[in-house]
Amino acid sequence: MTVWRRAAFGLAAMTLASCAGPMADVVNKRSDPAVQLSAMKTFQSPPPTKGVARSNVDVFEEFLDLTFALESGQDLSRLSRFEGPITVALVNVSSPVVGQDLDRLIQRLRSEANIPISRVQTAAAANIVIEMVSKRQLRRAAPTAACIVVPRMSSWADFRKNRFNRRADWTSLEVRSRAAVFMPRDISLQDARDCLHEELAQAIGPLNDLYRLPDSVFNDDNFHIVLTPYDMMILRAMYAPELQSGMAKHEVAAVLPRILGRVNPEGVGLAPRQIQETPGSWMRKIELALGPDASERTRIEAASDAVRIAQQLGMTDHRLGFSYYARARVNASANGAEAAADYARAYASFSTIFGPYDIHTAQAGLQMASLAMSSGEFRQALQFIESGLIAAKTAQNGRLMFSLLAMKSEIYKLAGRTNEATALREEAIAWGQYGIHPPGEINKRLGIIANLPPRLPQKES
Repeated sequence: MTVWRRAAFGLAAMTLASCAGPMADVVNKRSDPAVQLSAMKTFQSPPPTKGVARSNVDVFEEFLDLTFALESGQDLSRLSRFEGPITVALVNVSSPVVGQDLDRLIQRLRSEANIPISRVQTAAAANIVIEMVSKRQLRRAAPTAACIVVPRMSSWADFRKNRFNRRADWTSLEVRSRAAVFMPRDISLQDARDCLHEELAQAIGPLNDLYRLPDSVFNDDNFHIVLTPYDMMILRAMYAPELQSGMAKHEVAAVLPRILGRVNPEGVGLAPRQIQETPGSWMRKIELALGPDASERTRIEAASDAVRIAQQLGMTDHRLGFSYYARARVNASANGAEAAADYARAYASFSTIFGPYDIHTAQAGLQMASLAMSSGEFRQALQFIESGLIAAKTAQNGRLMFSLLAMKSEIYKLAGRTNEATALREEAIAWGQYGIHPPGEINKRLGIIANLPPRLPQKES
């Protein structure tokens, strides 16, 4: 194998290893003692709280777009929210860790968004029921969704009975009183936490996603997976006393500047960026490229179209970087050289916009590190890894922590730093138990990473 062919192999492998969902079911079923002995790591503390350094002129438009439309593009004529205290119940929980993550999320919503929300023990007493079902059940109901939120429902049985009638229609809702979140129980604990954050936020807050938001869970690019300071600011504004369910868009717009001045004082007086709305043609191409149904060739073509549209329309923000990133992901197996070039473009775009310690940069940096390792450029790989670890910890991405720590362990092992390599590997496994499912998948990914560095040819005896 040439170095470049090894790099292409490593790129394809690490692209798979960094995907949000589990890889194909070809897991080595043999247990690994290290996997069994490493205690799971989870994120105990909330992300750093801070103001949002964005003009409130921009936030004004974003708030209205988030709250007066659905992800489908359908307009909402009235604001809807819960009025009064909100109670949440967790049903059919797969692990105590899910409940702990929910408790931490509820505490953040209370302290950062000033929402009167609490957890109760029974579904009958809850405004919002979070029920865990099998992945197979969820796919039958919503083939493309990782998890779903529906209004006016209280159980999976209730949803199955009423999902095609008006009860499940958000557009007919004026005041929210009940909602249900359904999420798979046979997924990683990190994926379960991610569902809690996104779906509970939509159950109580905005129902739309906007690709133009660089720092939000309300964005289908899935870089941010826990609620950010921006998201908490939006939720705090949505539950401001000046607003109430049933208000029309122009009524909300009339009082929103005053609300934003209070909940985001950092945004007062800042010059607006006025990022253009995301064109539907670009969104359709991105969703086709990253969706589950199209052939590899169709996905590559769609991703290339997304890059072209972004370039032609002058989308020089993070959406251009995401276009390169998406094309690299779908092209990694078919053309490693082109994918590597696109990952480099994505990394350059993200690092220019966000700096080296942002989650966008870190996700592209993981791929750059794998390329550097495959080429034997270990010092360069460590630079990508070290900055990526800072970003992964801040963004609370245990799966990314696993990959980066495992790569760092492999580099240290090759450098003869055996004790440090062992400690890093054990830490990686501990994060893997939170971020990866099923557990045997950890072994497979460790094997992929161990095969990244070029091997010296064996001497003939």
